[in-house]
Amino acid sequence: MDNTKVSAQSLFQNKNEVPFEFNRVAKRYDLATFLSQGYQSDLQRSADRLDLKGDELVLDLCCGTGKSTICCLHNLTDGKVIGIDNSEEMLRVAEEKYGNKYERGKLEFLKKDVMDLDYDDNNVDAILMAYGIRNMPDYKKCLQNLFRILKPGGKIAFHEYSLNKNLFSHLYWKVLGYGVVIPISTMLSGSSTIFKYLVKSVDNFLPPQEFENLLAETGFVGVKKHDMPSWRKPILRTFTAIKPDK
Repeated sequence: MDNTKVSAQSLFQNKNEVPFEFNRVAKRYDLATFLSQGYQSDLQRSADRLDLKGDELVLDLCCGTGKSTICCLHNLTDGKVIGIDNSEEMLRVAEEKYGNKYERGKLEFLKKDVMDLDYDDNNVDAILMAYGIRNMPDYKKCLQNLFRILKPGGKIAFHEYSLNKNLFSHLYWKVLGYGVVIPISTMLSGSSTIFKYLVKSVDNFLPPQEFENLLAETGFVGVKKHDMPSWRKPILRTFTAIKPDK
């Protein structure tokens, strides 16, 4: 893709372009999330819900600038976390922040397409995916591949906005999205396109029960939904699930 400016609607129609738009705002993205009350503590809650023992291989998918990756690393003593994203500029920021702060072999950042992960079957102990599944072009295909690479007994956690199927949830999100997220993030990052897309993507993502059903249909068991506290409770969840231990 070249540097031609795209619209939020075109991103929604072709989600493969989303990483390129993240490239545009990568250097200032952390500033926008810093002003979101509870952002980092919520990520830590989702990472904690993986119930890591400390020696696992963990994938942090759609890791962005590495904030969720570090949450996983906090729960590992002898294990390793690999942050994966398809935006090279977001990964560059993550590497600059964290690349030299931890001992070799504990942390790695890789550019990969989450829709086409090339890990072997039954290879990964745990997976965290924060603010990522709704950006995938095909939810079902993505979940099937994540199920494949996860070890039997392995746990997955999705940290994601998912709106209940009622008028209040969608109005609440529209007020936050169009009244707060887009104007403030645009001012801080210098670009509105990706944030307009993200607000739209939340409004169109699966409601909690439908996403839980899709996880179960994929083969996961022990599917649970955990709401976040405070003002995020109506909109932000952790979804956890386990690959059956055969």
